[in-house]
Amino acid sequence: MKVYIINFHHVLNYGAVFQGYALCQFLIENGYDAKIIDYRPSYFLSRTYRPAKGLMKTAKKVGMNLNFYKFRKNHFKLTEKILYSQKDLVKFFENSEDAFICGSDQVWNAKITNGRIDPGYFLDFVPKTARKIAYAASIGHTKFNREHKNDISNKLQTFSSISVREDFAKQEVSEISNNLVNPTLVLDPTLILDDYSDVLDLELVPKEDYLVVYTTEDSNDFRKYIQILSDILKIKVINLGHYDAGKEAENYTNIHPSKWLGLFSKATYVCTNSFHGTAFSIIFQRNFTVLGRETMKDLNRRQLTLMSNLGIEDRFIHSINDFNKDLHLKEIDYNKNEGKRKELVADSKKFLLDALN
Repeated sequence: MKVYIINFHHVLNYGAVFQGYALCQFLIENGYDAKIIDYRPSYFLSRTYRPAKGLMKTAKKVGMNLNFYKFRKNHFKLTEKILYSQKDLVKFFENSEDAFICGSDQVWNAKITNGRIDPGYFLDFVPKTARKIAYAASIGHTKFNREHKNDISNKLQTFSSISVREDFAKQEVSEISNNLVNPTLVLDPTLILDDYSDVLDLELVPKEDYLVVYTTEDSNDFRKYIQILSDILKIKVINLGHYDAGKEAENYTNIHPSKWLGLFSKATYVCTNSFHGTAFSIIFQRNFTVLGRETMKDLNRRQLTLMSNLGIEDRFIHSINDFNKDLHLKEIDYNKNEGKRKELVADSKKFLLDALN
């Protein structure tokens, strides 16, 4: 069976790239002819390729674009044609009888898709002869626009199977559809792929212990927390995010995705506030803490859903005042909750394979 996936694959975001890779690779490993639709709407293209503020930042962005291009070229199975609009999508797939999956990532977050619902990410272009599935779709920290309630509800009801990534997205989908749609809660695709060895590059991994920092906001409290950890652990600090992590940090902010993942995979300790930073800490069984965001605090619920399901919510710190050296520097006993993790992974895989079969 051919399966086509639509998500945020062509953006400068490590989590988005790896969730796209993980979902497609999982399907290929399970015998499907899976491809990612090379959909590049104009609002993403402008963000990806427009110059940054200043020559130095622009040069770094060009380098980052080159690194992401290399990753997609080597590890993505894409449609042979680039599609730029809903019209292109409709024309390309007008006679398809295949299966289509939207997700994961925040494909239903209108704030990301140019301030409006992009019908492409609701699979509006798919003919009635094809199957429509949502896997681990997310709305981020937003709610659906109630002015478009009927339109969104109608779109959701055309899916044969719907799953979401967070508990509040499950509630939101149910509410906006007047309980006509009852989505299943599943894991992000990165957590259902068993092996990342094909995309791991350990070239930058130091021989000594090191602390990985990955934050998605510019935060003084986050920098203070990094300093606290650095003073206690007395190890090298490697910053993988785009925001300042303190003067002591070595910055690897525009590197190839495989090198980024390699540094995550061997970290002695990880401090993050990112969903995928949390996910990869769990995947590679790193010792870590999540320091909650100061802005857009509803985004914290994404990590909390995952961490609570795995019984490690105590590694979430709402503020630096909550830091407990004995608790938060203690090694995480991943064996303790391994049964629960395997159950969640198995359920997520089963949902996806059942939806296709």
